[in-house]
Amino acid sequence: MQETICNIEFEQDADEFIARLRTEMGGLREYTGRTFEEVLNLVMLELEEEFS
Repeated sequence: MQETICNIEFEQDADEFIARLRTEMGGLREYTGRTFEEVLNLVMLELEEEFS
């Protein structure tokens, strides 16, 4: 059985990257950064904290 535990959307706006992370526990959060790697690291840290 599969269960969705999070939903992540990435967007690139003119000079920044945006990530929208939604989980049942944490709700909707938004992260912005100048590089994709910066935003991806923020999302990964948040998920590690929430699911560890």
